[in-house]
Amino acid sequence: MEMQQVRYFLALSSTLNFTRAAEECNVTQPALTRAIKTLEEELGGELLRRERQHSHLTELGRRMLPLLQQCYDAATSANAWSVCLHLISLDSRRLIKLPSKAERPLRRPSSGCPALPCPARSAQRPRG
Repeated sequence: MEMQQVRYFLALSSTLNFTRAAEECNVTQPALTRAIKTLEEELGGELLRRERQHSHLTELGRRMLPLLQQCYDAATSANAWSVCLHLISLDSRRLIKLPSKAERPLRRPSSGCPALPCPARSAQRPRG
């Protein structure tokens, strides 16, 4: 199972329309359809019942939706924290090289992840 398949399924479950879900995911409709079919094969059943004017989630799709949403949210959160920690690491290296700016507060990265204390700054604080 790949995260893009999960992302496509989540978009499809909210729109219930292959064309709109593909547009939302910035992929072609055939690419989205192939990814959903592959996910269905991996999960062992249809996730959506496809009908001309109306698609709807199957029982398997309804049961998988919260699990796949949780999986996607966790992966997105892990990725955001990875980016934050990388930025903090870069900032820490810069702070170590330029100690005159060590008291400068750590700015929150623009990705919206929470600010974390800079490891270099906490190592420089006097204890006592």
